[in-house]
Amino acid sequence: MSYSAFACALSPLSAAIGAVSTSKEDEDVRRIGRHTTLQAASSVDELLAMIPQDYRHILCEPLLGVANTVTKLCLARATLSRWQSHHAAGTFLPHIRVKAPEVQLLKDFGEDNEGATHRSNLEKAHKAYLVTLLDNSIRAKSDDVMFLEKALDAQRLFDEIAPAVKTRALDILVKSKLPVFTQSETGELSLSGWKENSIAADLGQTILSDIPVYCFRVVSIVEARDHAATTKVKAKKQLHQAADAEMADATKPGPSIQSMIDKAGPRKKI
Repeated sequence: MSYSAFACALSPLSAAIGAVSTSKEDEDVRRIGRHTTLQAASSVDELLAMIPQDYRHILCEPLLGVANTVTKLCLARATLSRWQSHHAAGTFLPHIRVKAPEVQLLKDFGEDNEGATHRSNLEKAHKAYLVTLLDNSIRAKSDDVMFLEKALDAQRLFDEIAPAVKTRALDILVKSKLPVFTQSETGELSLSGWKENSIAADLGQTILSDIPVYCFRVVSIVEARDHAATTKVKAKKQLHQAADAEMADATKPGPSIQSMIDKAGPRKKI
C-alpha cells in the first residue's frame, strides 16, 4: 500500500483523534499533523476520503464545485495567455481574423493616387478594427479570470461552506449525547440525565476550522494536474517539431557528383 493510500485510510481516524486529544500536546502541533496528512492526497477523491465520515457527504459537493471552478480558471488563464501572445506578436485570433471588405473602384480611379489612398485607408481601418476586437477580447477574458479568482477567495468559500458544516455539527450533537448515570447506595446504576458529547463537539469545530485547508488542497491538486498536462502537451509538441525538422533535413537533395568534382578543382596532370 502506498503512503498516500495508507494516509487516506487512517486520516479520518487520526483527524478525529487529533481534534479531541486530551493530552497537553499543543493545538498547533495537532493542526500541523492534520494538515500534513492532507498533503498526502494526490487527487480530489483521495482528499475526500480523508474527511471524517460524519462530514464527508457535507463537504463532497462543495469541494467538487471548487475543483470545477479551478479547472475553468486554468482553462481561462491558458486562453488569456494565448491571446496576449497574439497581441505581442501583432497577429490576430482565428475567430476575429475576418477578411477586409472589398470596395469596387473604377479601374482608372483605382490606379490613381487618390484611389490608392482610399485603399490604404480602408486597410488601416480594417486593421484598427481587428486590433480593437483583440484588445476588447483580452479585457473581457481578463475580467473572466478575475471573476473565477474571486469565486475561489478563502473568505467567500468559507462563508459558502460553513453553514452546512455548522448545521451538521448541531445535528450530530443532538444525536450523540452521552448518558449520565448515578449509583445508589446499593450499587445500582440509574440514568440521571444526558450530557453533550465533547468528542463530537470538538470534531465539528475542527472540521469548521479546516474548511479553508480542504479548499486550498483542492486548488493545489487541480492546478498541479493542469500544469502536468500542459507540460506534457508542450513536450509532445516540441518532439513533433524536432521530428519534422529532422525529416525535412533528411529529404533535402544532397550535392550531385558533378558539383563535388567541380568543387574539388581541376585534376593535376601527372
